[in-house]
Amino acid sequence: MSTFPALAPATRTYTPGSVPYELKQSTAGSQSGFRRGNRRISQQLELSYNHLTEADMLLIKNHYYDRDGTFDVFFLSAEVWGDYVTPPVALQGDFVWRYTSPPTITDVSYDRFDVQVGLETIPIDVGDLIYNAGLAAATPARTYILNGGLAAATPARDYIFGGLGAQ
Repeated sequence: MSTFPALAPATRTYTPGSVPYELKQSTAGSQSGFRRGNRRISQQLELSYNHLTEADMLLIKNHYYDRDGTFDVFFLSAEVWGDYVTPPVALQGDFVWRYTSPPTITDVSYDRFDVQVGLETIPIDVGDLIYNAGLAAATPARTYILNGGLAAATPARDYIFGGLGAQ
Protein backbone atom coordinates (compact mmCIF):
# COMPACT_ATOMS: atom_id res chain seq x y z
CA MET A 1 0.00 0.00 0.00
CA SER A 2 1.26 3.44 -0.74
CA THR A 3 0.45 7.10 -0.43
CA PHE A 4 -0.52 9.26 -3.40
CA PRO A 5 2.37 11.51 -4.56
CA ALA A 6 2.88 14.62 -2.43
CA LEU A 7 1.90 17.12 -5.14
CA ALA A 8 -0.49 20.04 -4.63
CA PRO A 9 -3.16 20.11 -7.36
CA ALA A 10 -4.12 23.31 -9.19
CA THR A 11 -7.80 22.45 -8.63
CA ARG A 12 -9.69 19.79 -6.74
CA THR A 13 -13.37 18.92 -6.97
CA TYR A 14 -14.81 16.92 -4.08
CA THR A 15 -18.20 15.17 -4.24
CA PRO A 16 -19.33 13.91 -0.81
CA GLY A 17 -21.18 10.76 -1.93
CA SER A 18 -24.00 9.35 0.19
CA VAL A 19 -24.75 6.70 2.79
CA PRO A 20 -25.78 3.33 1.37
CA TYR A 21 -29.53 2.89 1.28
CA GLU A 22 -32.20 0.83 -0.38
CA LEU A 23 -35.72 1.89 -1.35
CA LYS A 24 -38.56 -0.63 -1.20
CA GLN A 25 -41.97 -0.10 -2.70
CA SER A 26 -45.08 -1.77 -1.32
CA THR A 27 -47.78 -3.24 -3.52
CA ALA A 28 -49.90 -0.21 -2.65
CA GLY A 29 -47.21 2.07 -4.10
CA SER A 30 -45.78 3.66 -0.92
CA GLN A 31 -42.00 3.70 -0.52
CA SER A 32 -39.79 3.08 2.49
CA GLY A 33 -36.06 3.67 2.70
CA PHE A 34 -33.56 1.58 4.64
CA ARG A 35 -30.02 2.69 5.49
CA ARG A 36 -27.51 -0.06 4.83
CA GLY A 37 -24.52 1.53 6.53
CA ASN A 38 -23.30 4.53 8.50
CA ARG A 39 -20.36 5.66 6.35
CA ARG A 40 -20.43 7.57 3.10
CA ILE A 41 -19.75 5.60 -0.05
CA SER A 42 -18.55 6.74 -3.46
CA GLN A 43 -16.97 9.98 -2.34
CA GLN A 44 -15.28 11.38 -5.46
CA LEU A 45 -12.22 13.58 -5.86
CA GLU A 46 -11.13 15.07 -9.19
CA LEU A 47 -7.62 16.53 -9.22
CA SER A 48 -6.11 18.76 -11.89
CA TYR A 49 -2.40 19.45 -12.14
CA ASN A 50 -1.08 22.14 -14.49
CA HIS A 51 2.38 22.48 -16.04
CA LEU A 52 3.98 19.60 -14.12
CA THR A 53 7.56 18.69 -14.89
CA GLU A 54 8.10 15.31 -16.46
CA ALA A 55 9.44 13.97 -13.14
CA ASP A 56 6.25 15.00 -11.28
CA MET A 57 4.01 13.65 -14.05
CA LEU A 58 5.86 10.34 -13.84
CA LEU A 59 5.26 10.22 -10.07
CA ILE A 60 1.50 10.14 -10.74
CA LYS A 61 1.72 7.79 -13.71
CA ASN A 62 4.00 5.36 -11.90
CA HIS A 63 1.79 5.46 -8.80
CA TYR A 64 -1.16 4.49 -11.00
CA TYR A 65 0.86 1.58 -12.43
CA ASP A 66 2.05 0.52 -8.96
CA ARG A 67 -1.57 0.38 -7.77
CA ASP A 68 -2.41 -1.93 -10.67
CA GLY A 69 -4.58 0.74 -12.23
CA THR A 70 -7.99 1.01 -10.61
CA PHE A 71 -7.54 -2.18 -8.57
CA ASP A 72 -5.50 -1.38 -5.45
CA VAL A 73 -6.12 1.23 -2.74
CA PHE A 74 -3.95 3.93 -1.14
CA PHE A 75 -3.99 6.89 1.25
CA LEU A 76 -3.78 10.53 0.15
CA SER A 77 -0.92 12.82 1.09
CA ALA A 78 -1.63 16.03 2.99
CA GLU A 79 -0.52 18.08 -0.04
CA VAL A 80 -3.54 16.87 -2.02
CA TRP A 81 -5.89 18.72 0.36
CA GLY A 82 -3.63 21.79 0.35
CA ASP A 83 -5.11 24.62 2.41
CA TYR A 84 -7.80 22.59 4.23
CA VAL A 85 -7.43 22.76 8.00
CA THR A 86 -9.69 19.70 8.27
CA PRO A 87 -9.89 17.74 5.01
CA PRO A 88 -13.36 16.46 4.00
CA VAL A 89 -11.99 12.92 4.26
CA ALA A 90 -9.38 12.17 6.94
CA LEU A 91 -5.92 11.38 5.59
CA GLN A 92 -5.85 8.13 7.59
CA GLY A 93 -9.10 6.82 8.93
CA ASP A 94 -12.13 4.89 7.76
CA PHE A 95 -11.43 5.38 4.05
CA VAL A 96 -8.78 4.60 1.47
CA TRP A 97 -8.78 5.79 -2.14
CA ARG A 98 -8.60 4.13 -5.53
CA TYR A 99 -8.38 5.44 -9.09
CA THR A 100 -11.68 5.58 -10.98
CA SER A 101 -9.91 5.69 -14.34
CA PRO A 102 -6.39 6.12 -15.71
CA PRO A 103 -4.87 9.58 -15.28
CA THR A 104 -5.24 11.82 -18.34
CA ILE A 105 -1.89 13.29 -19.34
CA THR A 106 -1.67 16.18 -21.79
CA ASP A 107 1.65 17.41 -23.19
CA VAL A 108 1.19 21.21 -23.09
CA SER A 109 4.69 22.47 -23.86
CA TYR A 110 8.29 21.38 -23.84
CA ASP A 111 8.75 19.19 -20.73
CA ARG A 112 5.44 20.37 -19.14
CA PHE A 113 2.31 18.31 -18.64
CA ASP A 114 -1.28 18.74 -17.45
CA VAL A 115 -2.63 15.75 -15.54
CA GLN A 116 -6.24 14.96 -14.55
CA VAL A 117 -6.86 12.31 -11.88
CA GLY A 118 -10.16 10.80 -10.72
CA LEU A 119 -10.37 9.08 -7.32
CA GLU A 120 -13.06 7.55 -5.11
CA THR A 121 -13.17 6.32 -1.53
CA ILE A 122 -13.40 2.73 -0.38
CA PRO A 123 -14.52 2.22 3.25
CA ILE A 124 -12.32 0.05 5.44
CA ASP A 125 -13.14 -1.36 8.86
CA VAL A 126 -11.38 0.61 11.59
CA GLY A 127 -10.98 -2.65 13.53
CA ASP A 128 -8.80 -3.86 10.67
CA LEU A 129 -6.51 -0.81 10.92
CA ILE A 130 -3.89 -0.10 13.55
CA TYR A 131 -1.90 3.18 13.64
CA ASN A 132 1.71 3.69 14.71
CA ALA A 133 2.10 -0.01 15.39
CA GLY A 134 5.84 -0.08 15.93
CA LEU A 135 6.35 -3.68 17.02
CA ALA A 136 2.74 -4.69 16.30
CA ALA A 137 1.82 -7.91 18.07
CA ALA A 138 0.64 -10.92 16.15
CA THR A 139 -2.79 -10.75 17.79
CA PRO A 140 -5.35 -9.57 17.12
CA ALA A 141 -4.95 -10.03 13.38
CA ARG A 142 -5.23 -6.74 11.49
CA THR A 143 -5.65 -6.30 7.75
CA TYR A 144 -4.00 -2.84 7.63
CA ILE A 145 -1.05 -1.67 9.74
CA LEU A 146 0.04 1.96 9.35
CA ASN A 147 3.56 2.98 10.39
CA GLY A 148 4.23 -0.70 10.97
CA GLY A 149 7.81 -0.37 12.15
CA LEU A 150 8.96 -3.93 12.77
CA ALA A 151 5.45 -5.42 12.64
CA ALA A 152 5.37 -9.21 12.55
CA ALA A 153 4.39 -10.75 9.24
CA THR A 154 2.34 -13.43 10.99
CA PRO A 155 -0.52 -13.79 10.93
CA ALA A 156 -0.49 -12.85 7.25
CA ARG A 157 -1.11 -9.12 6.73
CA ASP A 158 -2.67 -7.67 3.62
CA TYR A 159 -1.10 -4.23 3.97
CA ILE A 160 1.73 -2.92 6.17
CA PHE A 161 2.37 0.79 5.52
CA GLY A 162 5.76 2.18 6.41
CA GLY A 163 6.99 -1.25 7.46
CA LEU A 164 10.67 -0.32 7.77
CA GLY A 165 11.96 -3.76 8.73
CA ALA A 166 8.68 -5.69 8.58
CA GLN A 167 9.30 -9.39 8.18
